[in-house]
Amino acid sequence: MPAELQREGRFEGGGLPPLLRGYVRRLAVGRLDAIIGDGIRHLWFEAGQARAVASEVEDEKLGKWLVSRGVLEEHRMAITLLRQPDGIRFGTFLGQEGLLTAEALTKELEALSVTIVSRMLLESGDFVFFEGEKLPMDAVSLGMTTGSLLAAAVRAVPDGDLLWRLIGGDGFVWTAQDALLLYQQLHLTPQEGYLLSRVDGTSTVASLQRLAPMSRGEFTRALAALAAAGLVEIRSISAAKPLAKTKVEQPPEPAPEAEEELQYSPQQQREYADVIKLASEISHRDYYRRFGLAPGATQDQVHSRYLEFVKLYHPDRAREPHLLSLRNELAQIYSALQEAYETLGHPESRARYEQTLSTSQRVDAYKDEERRRGARNAVVDANLKRARELIRAGDVGMAVQLLDQAARLNPTAETLLLLARAEFKNPMWGQRALDHLKHAVALAPEFTEAWLELANFWAIRNMTDRQQQCLEKILEYDPQNVDVKAALGHVKRPKLLRKRS
Repeated sequence: MPAELQREGRFEGGGLPPLLRGYVRRLAVGRLDAIIGDGIRHLWFEAGQARAVASEVEDEKLGKWLVSRGVLEEHRMAITLLRQPDGIRFGTFLGQEGLLTAEALTKELEALSVTIVSRMLLESGDFVFFEGEKLPMDAVSLGMTTGSLLAAAVRAVPDGDLLWRLIGGDGFVWTAQDALLLYQQLHLTPQEGYLLSRVDGTSTVASLQRLAPMSRGEFTRALAALAAAGLVEIRSISAAKPLAKTKVEQPPEPAPEAEEELQYSPQQQREYADVIKLASEISHRDYYRRFGLAPGATQDQVHSRYLEFVKLYHPDRAREPHLLSLRNELAQIYSALQEAYETLGHPESRARYEQTLSTSQRVDAYKDEERRRGARNAVVDANLKRARELIRAGDVGMAVQLLDQAARLNPTAETLLLLARAEFKNPMWGQRALDHLKHAVALAPEFTEAWLELANFWAIRNMTDRQQQCLEKILEYDPQNVDVKAALGHVKRPKLLRKRS
């Protein structure tokens, strides 16, 4: 069984990366407070991935950072801080005041987060983890994995020679065996990619350095980044025989920006619905059913199915457009699979587990599942009713939380549309609202209201091609819709005039 989640303790210089990787393995949800000297830094985690970083150190606060980068003038920052209302985050207020776009804020917060973590890498300090504490609703979420954050932090350390302590001496360099760490979709530098391709468990750090066509500083930084992210491990023993090189597939280079698909393929729609359904059911299934296997399955079958499902339900698949809002569901599935494999993957624990299985237990589990499904539907209905009341009263923040929970428990196009409309009331939630609208039309392509909301979204941004796509989608299912025909003609008319001129 993996170690319990570390809730408090002390880390020495270079001890922060293994601490954070432990939260990745445990799919932790909560806030980590790291106390180094007189300063406190905060990291929020969802499904083991760092979603936000903040600091109480004066020159690491957002306002000071923006001034140092020339993004915000110092007097403007001072005035904005004086005018900032209680309960509103500084970044959110900058967006509301029109001083920073959502895209620019996200970019600056990611750069600031990397800098804060880079300053913590080689320091020692104390930590406390507050399990279950979630990122505030109005906070900007980082678009990188914990591994990506650690690797970027290593690259940002000014003095590369100091990074040697992250490598841990002249042991043998192995490729990491932990699937959660291995499949983090890191964008490696050429030096990092080259080193990773040469790792087989039989070379020491020193011998690997002699093979690498790079300076000592480049080698140290590259290997330290791989070790911090968890892609390689330094062990005291060599592999008994050369290991097959583990190929970590790099994400393809982004293609030139093209017209975005507004409707998911049938396969993507099925996968979206399957993830939602499986997340609600898998923890109530016995360990064999979690892998779709019978109790007589061989150890090789259990192992193969586990590896297959690791890739299929890895939380980082939430980066794919049709699964963007399902990181927590993917994490729930993976956690349940890991729990099952920890027992079925070992003959002794598997034999003990099989003794506990009985027909009556399975019948009871089915009845429990039915009761839970009824309770879940009751929660959804209550959330929808209360959310509508809150929206009418102007309490959008609480309404969004209730609607988000309802959409996760029972995702319907109508609930997703209501959630998106509530989120659009806060300019910081625009991308989140857009994702929910896309899910709505993916689940119900004939849902006219959702397509109209999407069309309006693109119209406000003067993106008439996408607005036209949405209106044309409506006519595919409702060809006699007079209002949509008129709107489509209004969109097309300027294009025709430009062509004639």
